[in-house]
This record gives sequence, C-alpha cells and structure tokens, in this order.
Amino acid sequence: MLPQSHVTYTLVAWDALKHRFPALEDTDYRLVALAAMGPDLIDKPLAALYFYRKYKAAVLFAHTLIAHALVLGWALWKKPRGWVYLLAFNGHAILDRLWTFHQTWYWPLNGWRFQTWGKAGSEQTDIKRAYWRAFTRRRELWGWELGGLLAGVFFVMRHRLYRWERLKILALTGRIPD
Repeated sequence: MLPQSHVTYTLVAWDALKHRFPALEDTDYRLVALAAMGPDLIDKPLAALYFYRKYKAAVLFAHTLIAHALVLGWALWKKPRGWVYLLAFNGHAILDRLWTFHQTWYWPLNGWRFQTWGKAGSEQTDIKRAYWRAFTRRRELWGWELGGLLAGVFFVMRHRLYRWERLKILALTGRIPD
C-alpha cells in the first residue's frame, strides 16, 4: 500500500474513534500520520540504501512482530497518550496484511530471510520498478488505493481543509480547527 493510503485510512479511523476517548482528543494528527507510515519510514530508506540491492527486500525489520511488540512496550510505558500511536503503527500492519507474510512477520523466528527474498517480481535492481511491477500485476491494490484516495477526500471535505486557513492550522499545530 502506498503511504498516502496508510495515512488517510488511519486519520479517518482515528477521527471517527477519538470522540470515544476524550483524554486523547488533543492528539497531534501529524504524529498519527507519521506513526501510520512508521514501518515504511524505517524500512524503505534501509532498503534503498543497502538491503534492496543485496537481498531484494523492501519490507524489513519494522514490518516484523518484534518491531510491533517494541512499539507496544513503548505505548504501555507512555500510558494512554502512546496508545494512539501504537494503533496507528499497528494499523500499518493490518493494512499491509503482514501476518500473511510469515517469513517477514515472524522474523527471525522462521529464519533470517524476509518474505520478498527470492520472490518472483522482486528481482529488479531498482526498487521503483519492483513497486511498479507489484502495482501493475496485483489489481487488488488498485481498490485499496482508490479507497485511500476516497478516505482522504472525505477527511478533507469533513474538516473543510480545502480552506487554506484551516489547512495551515492543521499543518502548524497538528490539530483540526473548530
């Protein structure tokens, strides 16, 4: 899934649930968006700089159960304020359906290889080509991305973020203006 879809699905879900948790209503939307992209923000640079050329993998350490357990530990330590970021980070795993990639999700319990190592389509030396190949050969991704686009449009329209003043407040404070 592309980063903008991770962000928009997460923001819409959080926006719908935050009213049930009044203590967390002042959560910074910018940090929620970063947490939603967290695994990719960690793994994609690692893949681009080193691991993709060597191992043909772009879904690495931050996409593992161990990484998500560490974020759980951090959230427990932070108490209620950390839970929203845990949910956003783990939402990434749900949207990517990581449990279906046993070699990656349970790394290193099932061995040291990640799911994409040796997988057909991951043999390109250019990570952009590998993503293009996946996107053009897996039509179900189109539906997920269209859903992410629609979720983003819904979020913008609901909060009237098409108005520059409101968007500026969100960008500068991480809060949705009243």
